Amino acid sequence: MYNSISSLDIIVKTISGTGTLPIQTMHKITFCAFAKAGLSLYGATNQQETEIERLTQTIPASHRALTNGKLYLNALSFVKSFNQFLKKPDESVILKEANIHYILDFLKDRVGKVGAIVVLDCGSIPEIITMAGKFTTLNHNTAIFDQAFINPIGATSFVTGQMPSFGREAFLRQYAQLLKETLKAKFYIKSSTIDLITHQEGVTIDNFLTSLNMQNIFDQINHFAKQNSVLITSDHGYDLVADEHGLYITHGYKKECPLNFSKIALFMVVD
Repeated sequence: MYNSISSLDIIVKTISGTGTLPIQTMHKITFCAFAKAGLSLYGATNQQETEIERLTQTIPASHRALTNGKLYLNALSFVKSFNQFLKKPDESVILKEANIHYILDFLKDRVGKVGAIVVLDCGSIPEIITMAGKFTTLNHNTAIFDQAFINPIGATSFVTGQMPSFGREAFLRQYAQLLKETLKAKFYIKSSTIDLITHQEGVTIDNFLTSLNMQNIFDQINHFAKQNSVLITSDHGYDLVADEHGLYITHGYKKECPLNFSKIALFMVVD
């Protein structure tokens, strides 16, 4: 996974060039680039391609080319690499990237200490990339670590199911509290905003982007980032599914799909 995640830095640099735009628009650009990349590898139907193109047309013309150019190409490279990783799972992953004990040791070694912890339930790669780009524009240092948490089933239960081994109840807020204590943070936030939207039955990509208020999420995190370093992560991401009903967002999808991001949770530090 190292080379795959490292390549996200290029995408962050590219999207930060749109940093004067509202973060909602930055997010749409990022989402569309990844969606197009996933669909091109998946073998989308004409109807599905038309659906993503219709969404792309709502992006300001001055930045629309990014979803077909540099941003798209780098997203394509990442999705290819990530798909290969998923198709050839290494048994050692269960002992490492999918094991919270291992993840905490990694964070203690690489991060050490932060001021605040933010756990975004269902926060996925497009949201992390977008926020990294926006924080970069505001002259913050951002670092997306080359180590990610791998969630084989793409569901919160895989995280909460590990909490009893730490003597804790099986709730996601306990994971946030555990990160807070491990990294000696002052505060933690556990946000369910993204997850609640994905649990709407058959949420289309248009409804997902409209319902997800990125400005509110960013403002909440930025409140802490103005005075503290912040670790941002999630328990899992979400999947972009393409079927006879069109394109929609869910998580824990068990079949092949254009973006299977529910199986990965990134770690980003903003300071």
